[in-house]
Amino acid sequence: MSKAEKIQNDYPSFTIESMQYLSSGYDSEAYSVNEDLIFKFPKHGKAAVNLYKEAHVLLEIRDRLPIKVPEVKFLGKAENEGAMAFVGYEKLTGEQMTPELIDSLSEERMDELAQEIAAFFKALHSINLKSPIDGLPLDKKAKASKEFEVIKSVAFPVVSEEIREQITMIYACILTTIYTEPSCLVHNDFGASNIFFDRQTNKLCGIIDFGDIAIYDKDIDFVCLLQSQEEGFDQAFVDKVLTYYGHQNRKLLEKKNAFNQFYAQLENVVLGHVFEMEGLLEESLENLRLGIVGVSYTHLDV
Repeated sequence: MSKAEKIQNDYPSFTIESMQYLSSGYDSEAYSVNEDLIFKFPKHGKAAVNLYKEAHVLLEIRDRLPIKVPEVKFLGKAENEGAMAFVGYEKLTGEQMTPELIDSLSEERMDELAQEIAAFFKALHSINLKSPIDGLPLDKKAKASKEFEVIKSVAFPVVSEEIREQITMIYACILTTIYTEPSCLVHNDFGASNIFFDRQTNKLCGIIDFGDIAIYDKDIDFVCLLQSQEEGFDQAFVDKVLTYYGHQNRKLLEKKNAFNQFYAQLENVVLGHVFEMEGLLEESLENLRLGIVGVSYTHLDV
């Protein structure tokens, strides 16, 4: 069954006048339908579950945020409960922010933008959902334990005994650390490209891509922001967001960011394997064969 047929099967009275492929990521393919709607189709079972979480969270929070988020219009039934075959959203106006667009904005407008993003995070992080959603709470240790199993299966056969011991030490540290930070609703993949902006009105139009939304440590949103500087938001801008947000522990955030960057060399092996990205997997395995970079970061107490 084609993607258009899937939509028509669930919504027989809906007329598809046009359907154009837009993009594809790890989880989903996106299509523009009738020029004013965006439909996302999951590429695998885990993505179908994530799409369910994204859609149902958006349905609840869209009127509780100071910045517009996509309005869910269509929900495609999946065979499994707690999953979606597709989701259709209204298309936001404006365009995705790019380094070029950001460079064109005045210092005053960038300051206002930092305030707007901080207000968005404050609101998002304070939302308590009315009904629980399976899989939304993200447990650091459970996540790490699953990833360690993948690493042992995929990486251990091709790296030295010394590196295997280092990797085991890293996961022993993660799995025995006591995590005390409270969890809240987080975007979990935030960068400049998630923001839609209208050049004509000089206004922020909305925020997109809630596919990784979770209940987790709030600092992950700021870590994502820090690690997406190639998208145009520099350190000075992130510092403004943190100031307007009222972040109380920059040193701890810096430590989390450092560990996140360090851990990427292991996480990329997992991503390459799980999403069958052969190039990423081979590159990540080759890097591990050469040695783990920055292993001193494993003395975490975050």
